[in-house]
Amino acid sequence: MTDEIHETPAQANTATTPAAEPAARGRRAPARNAILGAGALGILALGFAGGAAAWSATQHREATFDPSLATTPIAQLANASSVGIAGQVAEIYGNKFVVSDGAGKALVETGRAGEGGKLVAAGETVTVQGRFRDGFLHATAIRHADQRIDELDPPPPLHRGPKHRPRDLGPAGPDAPDAAN
Repeated sequence: MTDEIHETPAQANTATTPAAEPAARGRRAPARNAILGAGALGILALGFAGGAAAWSATQHREATFDPSLATTPIAQLANASSVGIAGQVAEIYGNKFVVSDGAGKALVETGRAGEGGKLVAAGETVTVQGRFRDGFLHATAIRHADQRIDELDPPPPLHRGPKHRPRDLGPAGPDAPDAAN
């Protein structure tokens, strides 16, 4: 007589299933974690790419001196136009200076690049390019008499949205009892 143990099929399944189950769970968990991790990295990459695209869309274009842009007499400057003017620096006020062409004067705003008043010198002949808006020429580039060119940050884009106005308080006006609400 042999000492063989005969198991029923139900006993065989219960004996091997608990031992095999942790091994199967151990193999599934890393695979699931890898998939979730890859998905999270994909979402982060999409967010990074979207943020980079939004940032680059909000940045201003590079400022360059355009030699083909004709100079305009200061007396003929029109609002919101890209222009070039030529003349002598009459006065300097920090990051702003006045250019005179004999027939008129224009106030030129240079932004941070002109802080300290060291960008141009009084009496110097310059050609300035930029956008004329609100009584200022917002400079993008300055060519000096020695042909040296200073490129500046371009002015911000024109605001095309609605103007900011005080809140409408209705027909009763600001003195009405409900106007504060």
